[in-house]
Amino acid sequence: MAERLFFALPVSISSQMALIKHQAHLGQLGRVVPATNFHLTLAFLGQVTQKQKEALLDRWQELEVPRLKLTLNRYLHFPKAGVVCLGCDQPPIALNRLAAQLRRDAAQHGLHNHRAPFRPHVTLFRGVHEVTELPEPTPVTLELNEVQLMRSHREMGKLIYSPLVRWHAP
Repeated sequence: MAERLFFALPVSISSQMALIKHQAHLGQLGRVVPATNFHLTLAFLGQVTQKQKEALLDRWQELEVPRLKLTLNRYLHFPKAGVVCLGCDQPPIALNRLAAQLRRDAAQHGLHNHRAPFRPHVTLFRGVHEVTELPEPTPVTLELNEVQLMRSHREMGKLIYSPLVRWHAP
């Protein structure tokens, strides 16, 4: 049976609290993303079989995780996806490099092939197809020192993200 997987950077509880304040500040734009689902996607993998997952974990057994700080400083609206996010202007080079490696690996091994460029963001609302003007946000700085292989699934109609494997920065 295949699982819907992706590589992500988790968001700390203190950063979750700051992001909840952004949701409250913006009001009812759409469906609120629960704080437990806040993350920063590095590479979406799509539907992954058990065999593909085992091979992926073998390839990335020694995944090197950099210690990074990322300042989310602008609201983003992706109309096609129907989401409003908090994103950034200048992601660290090491973050771009890590995302590129994971995305390239996915494409080379028959998983999801990313066509859109990597734009680090944390989704705050879903189901947002029209937005007027978004205000200037108060920046939120994330301290990133862990990568997770996440599984996306539904339980009782709710979207759940569960970490399967964790890699930590030295």
